[in-house]
Amino acid sequence: MENNAARFFYLIGSSIMVVWILFIGQSILLPIILSILTVYILLTASEAIAKWPMMNYFSKFIHRLVVLLIFVSIVALISFMISNNIEYTLSQLPIYQTNLQIVVDNLAEGFGLINAPSLNKIIENWWKSIDLQSFAFRAFGSISSVGSILFMTALYAGFLLTEVNNFNAKISKALGGDATQALEIISKVNNRIGVYLTIKTIINIILASISFLIMWVMGIDSAVFWAVMIGFLNYIPYVGSAIGVGFPVGLALAQFGSLQWAILALVLLMAVQTYVGNILEPKMIGKSVNLSSFVVLLALVFWTTIWGLPGAILSIPLTSALVILLAENQSTKPFAAMFTSDGDL
Repeated sequence: MENNAARFFYLIGSSIMVVWILFIGQSILLPIILSILTVYILLTASEAIAKWPMMNYFSKFIHRLVVLLIFVSIVALISFMISNNIEYTLSQLPIYQTNLQIVVDNLAEGFGLINAPSLNKIIENWWKSIDLQSFAFRAFGSISSVGSILFMTALYAGFLLTEVNNFNAKISKALGGDATQALEIISKVNNRIGVYLTIKTIINIILASISFLIMWVMGIDSAVFWAVMIGFLNYIPYVGSAIGVGFPVGLALAQFGSLQWAILALVLLMAVQTYVGNILEPKMIGKSVNLSSFVVLLALVFWTTIWGLPGAILSIPLTSALVILLAENQSTKPFAAMFTSDGDL
């Protein structure tokens, strides 16, 4: 009885310490974890590239170098798109403000209000309610932080790719007789997370492509940028799709000054999200992660609290890895079973 109580308090104390380390070590741990997950995708991509015509004549190193260069180019392109989109949006603000005032006037007229509230007055009141200096520091700090994380992720991923071939040998020499179990656990984590991330990335590319076509046909500004954001935010379970759609819908309202046009954009984009989330994704992913819906929600809240937006994106892969680790220990195996959707480990 005393041993069980001691074990329980040891588990609680260890959990608190791990959470504390994750929280204070965010700037160090986050790029490392992101780079590891990136390597999963890059390795799968390099295996696919090896099947291309003429590529089978080159070594694995060349295949991995090609996908790494593609990844770095994509990161640089996204960074450029963000910068360019901010600049373009700022230049269009007067037009957006005029169009939004039209929407406010039309709504006021529809509700029978004699004098519609001035958009300038609304903005002025909102502007006074925030600490501009504090807001600016947080905004620039967030942009700098994201840039730093992306750079370190690309750098770490490049070095990790060069270490992949020797990883199993290092584990065997480091752990000796215990290496077999460790390698089995690593293999399970690799397979489950690698499959999930690869399929999820393909799904997000499909989602982004269809969303781009809708926004391009409707004439929404910066359609490519918003399509990329929709695909990227779809990594976040449950709420990511709604957040991703909200931005271009809000832009459609400001750009066209028409509530009907914004509603049309909302309906079309959410129709795509519904198809992808309820039909395409379950068919392609299946039970590759096998996590309870409630556990996914708790994981989303937990990792978002610890690491913000990156934590929300990483919530499913990290929780899936945790379930595999818990399942390998008899004392924690019941917890792992409770985390799954059907108890199957």
